[in-house]
Amino acid sequence: AEQIAKDCQAKSAIIEEIKTERKEFQPPMFFNLSLLQATANQLYHFSPEQTLNVLQQLYLNGFISYPRSDSQVVTPEEAKLFPGILQQLGRFDCYKELLPPPRASILQNKRYVNAAKVSDHYAIVPTEQVPDLARLSGEERKLYDLIVKRLIAAYYDEAIFAYTQVITVVGEHKFLSKGTQLLQEGWRKVIFAAHAEKLNSVTGDDEEDMKEMLPAGLQTGQMGIMQKIEVRESKTHPPKRFTEGQLITLMKTAGKSLDNEELEKVLERTQGLGTEATRAGIIAVLKERGYIQVRKNLVFAAPKGIMLVEALGDSILSSAEMTAKWEQRLNEIGKGTASPQQFMEQVKLLTSKLVADAIEQQKQWSFSVSPALQETAAAKSRGSRTAKSRGSKFSASRDSPAANSPIGSCKICGADVIERDKFYACTNSPTCRFSVSKRILGKSVSKTNAVKLLKAGESAVIKGFKKGDKQFDAALKWDEAAKTIKFVSSQDKQ
Repeated sequence: AEQIAKDCQAKSAIIEEIKTERKEFQPPMFFNLSLLQATANQLYHFSPEQTLNVLQQLYLNGFISYPRSDSQVVTPEEAKLFPGILQQLGRFDCYKELLPPPRASILQNKRYVNAAKVSDHYAIVPTEQVPDLARLSGEERKLYDLIVKRLIAAYYDEAIFAYTQVITVVGEHKFLSKGTQLLQEGWRKVIFAAHAEKLNSVTGDDEEDMKEMLPAGLQTGQMGIMQKIEVRESKTHPPKRFTEGQLITLMKTAGKSLDNEELEKVLERTQGLGTEATRAGIIAVLKERGYIQVRKNLVFAAPKGIMLVEALGDSILSSAEMTAKWEQRLNEIGKGTASPQQFMEQVKLLTSKLVADAIEQQKQWSFSVSPALQETAAAKSRGSRTAKSRGSKFSASRDSPAANSPIGSCKICGADVIERDKFYACTNSPTCRFSVSKRILGKSVSKTNAVKLLKAGESAVIKGFKKGDKQFDAALKWDEAAKTIKFVSSQDKQ
């Protein structure tokens, strides 16, 4: 490379060949929840759960349509309202330069208006109740702006680029130059004005090919002089870590990793793992339980998570294929071609086998804390444990000291119950299944309430349990007949 640079410096050059390809890019689709979560994470580093919470508030205030939607199109009835919405938005300075748009209507555009492709809910779009933008919080303003600009962009023309490849000959050496020329800005005036560098992966454009702008008027046979030449040395890099937004996208496309073509189609039809409404919660649970950590918007596997993955190994519990099979069977039940009773019996048998296998395998598990780390645990109320699973050793942090004094007696077998990282558990576990999670439906269960539950059979009233969009206050009560814990509200007591 150094010798080639030396040979070509200040030498005559001639353009041998020019290839130009014209490409048109349609305006992006409307947002569904997953795409909006991925976009907000990339632009603003919002977690998927944070995005959903902000969208929920905008929805409750009547400013946007239902946020937990998996559709990217709307119905004709909804599209008829758009001109009025855009007219209202035009009074704001931030949208004046974009409105009115080039097209008067998108009612006949099947890319955006198609009742047949709308599932339970249509895409996330602004409503007729346009807010006073100055009264929105910073987070609300950013997400509302993304939604509004997707709507405005739909009324713009396609963006058109000319992609050019130039082969230049210097002596016996040939050089390839790539570049692009913007022929028509179109919808990019709406969306790419502020976020051109960040939005490439969420719109599907190859932004790298758009960066180098070649001079206009190049012609085959044109002569020139090699004025400057550089030799660059670089290294390959490992794949970048995922962001939370990318995890959302990966969950939607999990079916692409299956070898079975039929099951792959099942997961593709059901849009992968989880739903629009649950994917953010799944990631939040992984963070809450310490399986993953998020630092500077990058996701890292925590030692506890690595240990779990290694321990599960090839278990069907972690199989996307099993998810697809269940989705397939549930779909058949919905169509009346499979028996729900038979499905549930198979689930019970599978569950029993998994539990039996775990009980057998746990004899070979070993959890211990090194003496050096025991001192750290006592000082910081944290510990470290080494887990051995199938002959391998793993270390994971603990949130509580290595040794715990009993807080009460087990409601099932009478053995001691002690406090662990995330729950209060019987010391006979896993033979005895009694445990109480430290966090239930978004609320912490204090040690005081756990002691009261074990002693009196019922905790004090805990306020603020969340189930879906509803909140309620209730006490935790031990149901002796069902051998489980249930909620008891004040009304139930009366």
